[in-house]
Amino acid sequence: MDYVCAKCSNLSRGHVYCCKNCDFKLEYLCAFSPNAENNKLIIDGHISKKIHHFIFNQSLILFNYRRVGKYDYCCSWCEKHLSGMSYGKLEFFNQVFFHDSCLINMPSIIVKHPFHPSHPLQIHMVFSKYRCNACNYSLKGIQAYCCKKCGFYLHVLCARLQPSLKVELHEHYLSYFQIKSRWRGFRCKICNSNCSDGNKESVCYRCVQCDFNYHFNCLGVLSSTRHKYHRHELMLVDSFIEDDSKEYYCDICEEERKPKHHVYCCKKCKFVAHIECALNKVVDTKLDHGSASGLLVSKEETEQRNAEFPTHLSIKYIDHPHVLSYNEATEQNKSLLCKACCQEIFDQHYACEYYLHETCTTLPYEVSHPLHRQHPLKLFTDIGAFPCSQCRDYSDGFSYICYPCDFKLDVKCAAIPIAPNKEGRGQIEMERLSKLCPFNHNHKLEFFNCRANVIKNLKCYACLLPIVGSAYRCRECFYTYAHESCLALVREMQHPFHPLHFLHPQIFSRMWSPFCFACGNSIDMGYSCQKYDFHLHFNCADSLKRALKYKSHVHNLYYFRLRTEMHPRACNKCESSLDSQPFYHCLECGIRLHIKCVPTPHLIKSKCHIHHLILKDHFVEDDSREYYCDICEEERNSNNHVYYCEECYGQFVAHIECVLPTVDKAEPAPEASLIQN
Repeated sequence: MDYVCAKCSNLSRGHVYCCKNCDFKLEYLCAFSPNAENNKLIIDGHISKKIHHFIFNQSLILFNYRRVGKYDYCCSWCEKHLSGMSYGKLEFFNQVFFHDSCLINMPSIIVKHPFHPSHPLQIHMVFSKYRCNACNYSLKGIQAYCCKKCGFYLHVLCARLQPSLKVELHEHYLSYFQIKSRWRGFRCKICNSNCSDGNKESVCYRCVQCDFNYHFNCLGVLSSTRHKYHRHELMLVDSFIEDDSKEYYCDICEEERKPKHHVYCCKKCKFVAHIECALNKVVDTKLDHGSASGLLVSKEETEQRNAEFPTHLSIKYIDHPHVLSYNEATEQNKSLLCKACCQEIFDQHYACEYYLHETCTTLPYEVSHPLHRQHPLKLFTDIGAFPCSQCRDYSDGFSYICYPCDFKLDVKCAAIPIAPNKEGRGQIEMERLSKLCPFNHNHKLEFFNCRANVIKNLKCYACLLPIVGSAYRCRECFYTYAHESCLALVREMQHPFHPLHFLHPQIFSRMWSPFCFACGNSIDMGYSCQKYDFHLHFNCADSLKRALKYKSHVHNLYYFRLRTEMHPRACNKCESSLDSQPFYHCLECGIRLHIKCVPTPHLIKSKCHIHHLILKDHFVEDDSREYYCDICEEERNSNNHVYYCEECYGQFVAHIECVLPTVDKAEPAPEASLIQN
């Protein structure tokens, strides 16, 4: 099994020293190296890291390539041998590798692809059960090149295929195509038999536009042939590597060839040629039907696309299949957001239930930015929601991305130049806001800011309340999201209901979810004792820290916030629903009571303060993000009900459970009937 050494960053195989608790591995020589200075996880300026590549929906690890087996690994994009710093996924049955340069230059938009020259192809996330037009495999849940207008889709790696062979029996150029083993979907158009050869990986020529497939023999691609440029007979072989130069060329057209593809070669003098060159059926590689390597859309092509719309009253935008109409002003009483920059629209714009500022229809497709001088940033229109690396706003609009460096900017930040004195400040701020994931300390949390009018239905995994404002996410742990205030709750703790062992934050399998000791509902994420079957939601663990001892009930009551996935329960006193309302719960009797039904008076006089205190559903007195009860002096949750002093401008704030036992006896007590079991 291949692995990457955490010390030297080399691709390695064989004996390994590894940590059982995390993905830390050292090869034999590095584990016993006496040089302490080399213990930094850095090589040639590259920090050992993983990037979550949104196109392939998986993490790729950076490593220094060296051959570890019998054969060299090849880049999945250019199909050349790996060399130097590379990215890859090393699982045995799911290996994928890329040169550093190939990952940087992978296009976001392909203009005039030979399989679909009529419209540009752009990367989008595919949610429906579409299949790739080239290989016919499913695309659901991954990024792919697509033309939404025509319903044409290509895997990212299928987009690199090039038509090469022209034959008389078909009008289009045919592509050399490798069929995966056991795939029975391709039948030869001429003989009608299957192009797949049992369990082996097979090859054929394929017309993607027409969905036609041809055996080599049916096309006249014989096992041997002769060519006027060479005096010996040429034999068809499945691959040919004449030396270790890693650069291989056709001796007829003198263009580069792929060493793993079929070729005609002379076994006497190592003459090698493409199949199409040996058969005198050479494709002009400069034909005006695009390149699979991809070019970004230019200004001239944008103008050509809009030539059929002679005025500025309507345009055809590349990312949307319909014509966008021009509007001078927005409709009254309706807030519109630009799909590109996610800012509100107050002036001229184009619309089709898909709104764009006039300026956002002419965005550049590549920019250089002072916060990321290493590589240019490319425009992507549909990668899903992401946090901007500069302002940390969470956005689902257009983005400028360098994905090898995992650097993303939203449109507004990419368009605004950064003052030189603010560049360093921005980097310091990003480092200050970085935290480790509480579920796995090898993962790093990303800080972001969520605007309510841009991202909706994003909920905190700790309290299940909507996220608005400052929050964190971990992309490795199922994309977990948490309020900044809730993150402080997610840590190792010793709970009074289970004092023998520490409770640890844990994400539970979707196949098996335990039940919460406090509320009795299933848990996806919460606290757990690793020795005994004791589990708590994060909010429930916080609720059980403090009991309300009140004369209206014989047992202790605990403050709970209703989790949104629970079935609606009824208050045991007024019998109305508790849906989405905080309540008090008795663990022994199982009764649940509204806050007002306990009862908790709206106005109360405590011995601990000179003024009357007012009941409030939540209170935040400052921006410190650390809030305490002024009676017990313990930390409090700013989202929970409290009593506070309005006359002191909130300088006195206390838990309900701390205030009620200190009620001044001289004050008239609220009427309360005993809640029966």
